[in-house]
Amino acid sequence: MTQPRLVLYQRDDCHLCDLALDELAAARVPEFDSVFIDADPALEARYGVRVPVLRDRERDAELDWPFDRGAVRRWLSLAVATALPLGAGTAEAAAGDVDLANHGVVAMTEPAADWAGRRLGEVLDLDGVERIVLVKAVTSAPGDIDLANVRRILRTASGVAHGGRGMRPGLLRMGSDDATWEGLLLMRSGDVFGFAIGQDEVCLTGSGGRRACWDEPGNGLSRPGGTPPGY
Repeated sequence: MTQPRLVLYQRDDCHLCDLALDELAAARVPEFDSVFIDADPALEARYGVRVPVLRDRERDAELDWPFDRGAVRRWLSLAVATALPLGAGTAEAAAGDVDLANHGVVAMTEPAADWAGRRLGEVLDLDGVERIVLVKAVTSAPGDIDLANVRRILRTASGVAHGGRGMRPGLLRMGSDDATWEGLLLMRSGDVFGFAIGQDEVCLTGSGGRRACWDEPGNGLSRPGGTPPGY
């Protein structure tokens, strides 16, 4: 049987460990192992003064207490970008690494019901974006310019949510394989959005597989040093 990717190191009669379990439940983390360190001298030496500790076996990364549900979500979101095999030939090759929620992806013809009729700024708190994790940029611009363009385009997206113009699930299952930029938006609230920006539209993916697109003004003129691919 395959081991769960995550493991929580804890001890008996540990109030902080109980709090950690509550936060993991609130963050809706995937299945994880609980390992009690009390009877293991090696684990006691490593984690004795640190428990509770959440460990990602695949990344060899650890999240020490204190953490809350928002910190856990952000930490898991970074696992998406870190584990992503950039340059993989197909979406299927990367699916096991990047689809933590295991949502099925189908062709999108209509926006998510609760996003329909809403502007991007009504769905996404643009001032609440704590960090952008950019994992795809089909330009020759420096990274800081790419990131500045992403922030600007998110703010200038116009119109109300629609289903996209022939968008196909891409490498990150959040937009199109023809997108110029793809990545993750880590919010101060602890929420995580996937984004894809193409030639003339901006698409978001939220929790539960919700997806929608908005128009991007400028028709591709925002891409220094690169020719935007068409849909």
